[in-house]
Amino acid sequence: MKKMILTFLSAGLLTTLLLAGCSDGGSGSASTESETETETEQVEQVTVSGAGSYVVSTMADLLELEPKEPKAIVILKGYHRSGDGGGGTFYYDITSRIEENGATVIKGNRASGRFVRDYEENYVNVKWFGAKGDGSADDTAAIQAAIDTLPNGGGTVALPGGTYHISATLNMGNGDAGQTVSSKGGIKLVGTGGGFAFSTPASTSIVATTEMEAMIHVRGRISDCEVSGIYLNGNNKAKTCLYLHSFTGGYFHNIMAMGFTDIGIKVMAGTAPTGNYNIYNRFESIGVFCLYDNTTAILFDGDYGTNNDTWLSVLTDCRFDTAQSKNSIAAHFKFVDSISFYRCHFNTYDSSSIGAVFDALNNHDFPCGMAFYDCSMVSHEVWEDASHTIRKQYFYGFGTYDNEKIPTHNKLIGVTDTGETFNMDDLDVFLAHKNNSSTPDDNNQPLDEYFLLAKGGRVDTCSGGQDVAKHRNLLQEQAKEVAVLVNAKGNLIGGSFYLSSYDNNVGTVKFDVYRWNTDYETTLKGEVLATDSVVDFKDNTMCDVEFEGLGNGYYLIVATGSAPAGDYGVAVWTRAAVSTSITFVNGERVDAGLHGQFITN
Repeated sequence: MKKMILTFLSAGLLTTLLLAGCSDGGSGSASTESETETETEQVEQVTVSGAGSYVVSTMADLLELEPKEPKAIVILKGYHRSGDGGGGTFYYDITSRIEENGATVIKGNRASGRFVRDYEENYVNVKWFGAKGDGSADDTAAIQAAIDTLPNGGGTVALPGGTYHISATLNMGNGDAGQTVSSKGGIKLVGTGGGFAFSTPASTSIVATTEMEAMIHVRGRISDCEVSGIYLNGNNKAKTCLYLHSFTGGYFHNIMAMGFTDIGIKVMAGTAPTGNYNIYNRFESIGVFCLYDNTTAILFDGDYGTNNDTWLSVLTDCRFDTAQSKNSIAAHFKFVDSISFYRCHFNTYDSSSIGAVFDALNNHDFPCGMAFYDCSMVSHEVWEDASHTIRKQYFYGFGTYDNEKIPTHNKLIGVTDTGETFNMDDLDVFLAHKNNSSTPDDNNQPLDEYFLLAKGGRVDTCSGGQDVAKHRNLLQEQAKEVAVLVNAKGNLIGGSFYLSSYDNNVGTVKFDVYRWNTDYETTLKGEVLATDSVVDFKDNTMCDVEFEGLGNGYYLIVATGSAPAGDYGVAVWTRAAVSTSITFVNGERVDAGLHGQFITN
């Protein structure tokens, strides 16, 4: 179907058709009488070697056209009117039975035959399908038809400048982000500009006119999709402007989103099976602004239960802004790993709103490994509980010139734009111990082998590293007593530790707390200051313990176990060591970290 028109044209006929294409009307058009007379002179039927040629003004005219030849060429000047962008060149074949779609293959009102558009099969224009983009007509069906017409390998759907009203979600792909993979990929929805200059209208706008869950839904699992050059206006009707669900290799750029009632851009990995995650995606020049209270500009999440997360993606030159709304969030990070941000800004104006939320409440160990380069974050919060904590995030050149709040959480580490470091003191201590350094501490005292910086809040006693994870059975001789030394900055009020009951949920792990005194043996000769036990706990879970009456300072938390006769036992887990605690097994210091956290207030 590509460029087949040329097989029908002689040089003389081509010249005639080009001249005819310059006129304002044609066969079957509703022109004025004077226009019709002019067209009759220029657009008479031409027959050369059995091929005829026709010029019509609108799609309605094309549907009424009845070529006299079995094969003919037809120039359509516009869909609704001449020059509206919906025109093109068709060839007519009386024997064709190709499935019609109203834009590239048209049956017309004849009993047989098809008008087939001459076009590249991986490029379509929504104007071909009847979209008006006039800010009045409902263009939903036309845009969706254009998307659906693309071959399985995908292609480009062009939205020329205009305002397109939609009354239902536009679906890119037909997957369910679970067992059903989209039968079509590589879909590109391309406008001519998202309208970042507020003094001028966007070149291409899509406006929601009825209540809907999402304006555009990229339905995965799907690969290589693109949305660009579009202003998405939720118009206080769409919950979400752009919903990206289980997608890879996507490219989203020059997009502005406003007027949503819930989430501007929603990025979600899929459900089972594992592998329906979001990966290798790029976002550039994105602006999302919360106009209504209790909304979120962008959400990154996944499906923690099936290990499908959002990761290995990059955002550049983006702004997520709560504007004047209240109780809103510029960016909400949940089940996220290894996302990089370059020159992105997370802005708020009202004190009740938050620039960024690092949310581990349903995603233990996540978010993690995000890096922010030359970014600013007016405010932030970390959401954790006893069983769910984040891992480290990194900031390089954290912006401070607009009174941004420098992170104080020990998992948010980095350097400001003025060269000030934050939450990086652990590194110096770690290196000092690694090199057996006698570098003095802040009180000009040498660092001994048990020196730890005082830490407050919720402080991990291990780091990542599943490859070094090990369970220590507390009823076996090699690990009857596992302890962790901490330095509490504030009152030590408890901890959370990862325990095993070996599948039967039976047994007890007891935690005794001692004030540290010189060394391990001397400490255990002292008084037990606090104790708490975890009884008949679920296998391999984080379990909470509470301590009362403990101030700040060095403490040794000792775990021992018991179980009914004949039971295999109970265990604590260890993972990689950290510089904020020291772990002992049967009184001997080990290169490991007790899997858990201590908590201070």
